[in-house]
Amino acid sequence: MPANLSLIIIGVSDGHTPIDIWKGVLEKLAGRYNYCVSFTTFIEIVNALAGGDEDHFEQNRKRLLVLTAVVDSEFLPMPSQFVRASVLGLPSERPDFTPERLEELWMPALKQARDGKGLCLGKVVLPSFSGRPELTVRIDLPSLRKEVEDGKKLWAEQLTFAKKDGKEMPSVEGYAAFVLRFELHAPRTQRNVQQISKALDAAYCHLAHVHHQCTKGTYRVENNLQDWIDNQQLMYLADPNMIFVTADRRLIAKLNKSLDRDRVREFTEFATSI
Repeated sequence: MPANLSLIIIGVSDGHTPIDIWKGVLEKLAGRYNYCVSFTTFIEIVNALAGGDEDHFEQNRKRLLVLTAVVDSEFLPMPSQFVRASVLGLPSERPDFTPERLEELWMPALKQARDGKGLCLGKVVLPSFSGRPELTVRIDLPSLRKEVEDGKKLWAEQLTFAKKDGKEMPSVEGYAAFVLRFELHAPRTQRNVQQISKALDAAYCHLAHVHHQCTKGTYRVENNLQDWIDNQQLMYLADPNMIFVTADRRLIAKLNKSLDRDRVREFTEFATSI
């Protein structure tokens, strides 16, 4: 169960969502669902450490600790790498962002760091553990932030181009071929196109909704860059066993035409149903 937990976690961490509700949900998950930490949500919160001032370092880190404090939680790979593996059976192209690396190096460093500057400069030392030598860990937060910003920039450029030139939304097959080439770096065979078309139905329908708003309505791309993050999140539904939990009702409203709509659950509704 991946979760679009940015809004949920902020609410819990900052006291807007009662902690008892959150704990109650986690207790009910045991034995029924596996709690998965979305890479995209994780990076959103880590990026707040890179973009925020030092006065808010502890506040941002607290949000990260709430996100990852669930016993037996599972870190998910980057969305593109997740799709490569779960749909196409291909190995990861990004060893720097594997779930194992996030859990075994990133999280200990983020827990031990005292400020963002020290974290970026490589001043976080992890003690030796279970035969592993002492490690000095550096997380390049500015570069990580740039990678996310570059993704948003490309998304904005494509939508702006579509709006300016009146480009129609590509067919689901055309969309799948684009994803295979530019995100998955995989052969655009007929079989792969068919598999990706089915697996990314939610992401496609979300993009189609945004595309329609952009080309037919008053949608302003620069004010809605969060839509790129949301679209990345929806790629996890490529695994038919995944349930996506979010506090963002606007995101849910964009998925009315998706065959996977029932696997996207609003947090409050999900909390009362389990």
